[in-house]
Amino acid sequence: STVAPEPVTEIKSQLKCRGQVIQSTKKVTYVISIKELGYRPEPYAVVDALMYSDDKATVEITNMSIRFTGATRESLQATWDAQGSDAVASPSNSQLSTQTHSQRAAKRPIYDFDSIRSFAIGNPSDAFGDRYKVFDEERRIARLPGPPYQFLDRVTEISNCEPWVLDSGGVIEAQYDVPVDEWYFAQNRQGDMPFSVLLEIALQPCGWLAAYLGSALTSETDLRFRNLGGSAVQFMPVTPDAGTLSIDVTISRVSNAGGMVIQNFDMAVRSSKGLVYQGDTYFGFFSADALANQVGIREAIPYAPTDDELTRAKTFPYPTDAPYPGEMLRMVDEVSCFVADGGPAGLGFIRGRMTVKPDAWFFKAHFYQDPVIPGSLGLESILQLLKVVAVE
Repeated sequence: STVAPEPVTEIKSQLKCRGQVIQSTKKVTYVISIKELGYRPEPYAVVDALMYSDDKATVEITNMSIRFTGATRESLQATWDAQGSDAVASPSNSQLSTQTHSQRAAKRPIYDFDSIRSFAIGNPSDAFGDRYKVFDEERRIARLPGPPYQFLDRVTEISNCEPWVLDSGGVIEAQYDVPVDEWYFAQNRQGDMPFSVLLEIALQPCGWLAAYLGSALTSETDLRFRNLGGSAVQFMPVTPDAGTLSIDVTISRVSNAGGMVIQNFDMAVRSSKGLVYQGDTYFGFFSADALANQVGIREAIPYAPTDDELTRAKTFPYPTDAPYPGEMLRMVDEVSCFVADGGPAGLGFIRGRMTVKPDAWFFKAHFYQDPVIPGSLGLESILQLLKVVAVE
């Protein structure tokens, strides 16, 4: 059948013209922000477009649409297959979770590794453009983790959101290629990926999406980015043969009050074997003053060992041999109190300690210009204490 490009008839668009292109104009620039991309079943796209005459915005079109009547996803795929192309069409939101792993892995990046690395440890404007130029030198912006704690390689899908528009509903797909010989496999000494790394793989695309939406521009004061909590389930281990992991992230809620921005995200990590990790989390943007005045978790009442338990407790340096982690990943220096039959239920009590070293590698990696121990490594320390309980 004949394929014809046409507007999407039920979508209303708007055009504004506030300038012209004349003989003295040196350069015309067109900027397109993709809002929707998918199949109905015909391929379609909805975009906002801006035209600049030199550096002045002169034409704006909102909700500009196009569809290819007479075509389907299958017919386009057949055309690409016949041409030997490795391109894969971009799906709608509902199709992200149903794509095969090979379809996900074949997609070209919208934001590549170099762009993400620039945002982590370089110039933010190299990652996101001139709107973030002020953060190259004059101001500081919340960054992504850098090496060796960067676990985000590319962003391959963006839908339902625009850059610099801080709102809920935006969806991205990100990817991370698991190196078969990466440092954390050797350091974990168990043949699989440490939980702290898997957690970062799920969380780092949330930070990227927050930056893409222009969160730092909501305040004239520099803001820090901190994880506040969440809930999730791990469904399978990640081993060195995992290949490419795909991460789907949706920003589900945004609130802005009192100089603080709170953002909620849904996240899912998938491999060629299926769903690996899924849950939700929330982050906050805070000023330095707000972080300095934190009061902690007020309702927390830690268990206090009895005098009898303290008398029977073991104290020893944290073990250094397998199956315990290697030095780089080790987040406990000492088991300061272990009672196998202690605690409120009589099933065991353990307490550990770590001396904070200002020159530790993770301060350099997390975050650039805002060093703080990753929360994921804090959770790793608790799991490492549980390994002692399991072995004992």
